[in-house]
Amino acid sequence: MMKLEDIAKLAGVSHSTVSRALAGSTLVNRATRERIEAIANDHGYQVNQVARNLKLQHTNTIGLIAPELSNPYYPKLIQCIADYVSAAGYSLQLHLSGKNQENEDKSLVNLRNNRVDGILLVTGEHGLMAAEYAAGLHKSGIPIVLMGWFPGADAFDFVTGDDADGARQIARHLLDLGHKNIAVIGKPVHRGPFDRTTAFINEIAQGGVVIDAANLYEITSEQDAILAVKQLLQTEPRPTAIFAYQDSIALVVCKELQAAGIRVPDDISVIGFDDLDMASYVSPALTTVGCHIDAMAKALVQRLTERITGETAAAEPVGVVVPTRLITRQSSGPAHDISS
Repeated sequence: MMKLEDIAKLAGVSHSTVSRALAGSTLVNRATRERIEAIANDHGYQVNQVARNLKLQHTNTIGLIAPELSNPYYPKLIQCIADYVSAAGYSLQLHLSGKNQENEDKSLVNLRNNRVDGILLVTGEHGLMAAEYAAGLHKSGIPIVLMGWFPGADAFDFVTGDDADGARQIARHLLDLGHKNIAVIGKPVHRGPFDRTTAFINEIAQGGVVIDAANLYEITSEQDAILAVKQLLQTEPRPTAIFAYQDSIALVVCKELQAAGIRVPDDISVIGFDDLDMASYVSPALTTVGCHIDAMAKALVQRLTERITGETAAAEPVGVVVPTRLITRQSSGPAHDISS
């Protein structure tokens, strides 16, 4: 197998000159560099990029930690991140922290051991489970950028969608359509000033409508969503609109309503959040909030690569808030009283 020493002997130069030339160093004049490259190519020599990266203390690899793949939001997000990571010249190493983020600490340990240049961490409903370990990595020089706000996120660079504003847009949309009896099927409150449910309820109240406590359903699974629909169909008067926390929940809600003979939106309007691809393919097409997954992925990768390369001069953590917008489709319509 051809070695650097062999190329040096054939080229009549030192070992260090060969190393610099194959690394593209401008310290080696063009003619010498081209002669060395030609010898290397003729003899099938390939640079050991792993060894070189270890020597240079970087691997051109970015770690990504996401909760799960069963939620259709995450595959789309992961694909967008992968595309931007590749475009930036890095490889991506994916780890799943688990639906309840139970493997978050293990994922961080593995990424540290694999010497990634930086880490993107998608936080879930529990915030940052491995906060102490993540802070230690951050201080050791491994940049970490979080997706999603939670108490304590400001200690890191983070990117979040302006979900609260998106929820306010949904609230105004339903108020404009004349809805006053509204149900919410959502996740436990966990995003502080960016929380969707809190912002939605507050905006509805600003419009003079108070959501009955019986119409607030806190769920953690698809089965919970199914039970919530069954329960709200037993209430009198029935809600004329449902705000579902995310598109995947909204689609379950629509399916259950239609199975019960309830028309969407003629009887009950349904609105989701995230604008997943399936939202525009189902019938009726889902009114939702979105156009921010790609923007968030881009902002995450840009924030991290700037930290890795030192392009940003900001010493303090930086928070990036990506705007959201309402996308009106066929699942929302004017309010109608369908009381029995």
